[in-house]
Amino acid sequence: MELGGKSANIVFADAAIDQAIEGVINSIYFNQGHVCCAGSRLFVEESIHKPFLKKLKRRMAQLRIGNPLDKNTDIGAINSKEQLDKIKDLVAKGKEEGGEFYEADVTLPKEGHFHAPCFFDGVSAGHIISKAEVFGPVLSISTFRTPDEAIKKANDSEYGLAAGVWSEKGSKIH
Repeated sequence: MELGGKSANIVFADAAIDQAIEGVINSIYFNQGHVCCAGSRLFVEESIHKPFLKKLKRRMAQLRIGNPLDKNTDIGAINSKEQLDKIKDLVAKGKEEGGEFYEADVTLPKEGHFHAPCFFDGVSAGHIISKAEVFGPVLSISTFRTPDEAIKKANDSEYGLAAGVWSEKGSKIH
């Protein structure tokens, strides 16, 4: 059975932040978000939200967009014009619904179907970006205060192929 993906990453304040950033980058921007278990929803503990986003933005600016056969490329082309149009449409709808939109300042190749890595911050479970399978390099971000709240938010999806939990405490992860 092939299922859709809106997989969650949960980042607690006690996590190794730089490692969590790399995990988030790899889970959503690897393969242009064309992965059924892509980590397209990010839940960050409220107390580290601002510094986490600052580091995430810095790392996103370093991503290289281009030929997927080039070993130096981080993000390749979207698989078709139709899929790129779908991604652009969902991003436009996401902008209409609100939330802070951020798109990495990267150079896109002139030929091919490319979309810059981006995210929406401050979204709720009802936002289109939080619930629709974008199948592109688009991340939705919201905060949480308690582990129970993080679990509730992560489970508030009809999809559920994968998840990531970032914490230094094994007991918290379990």
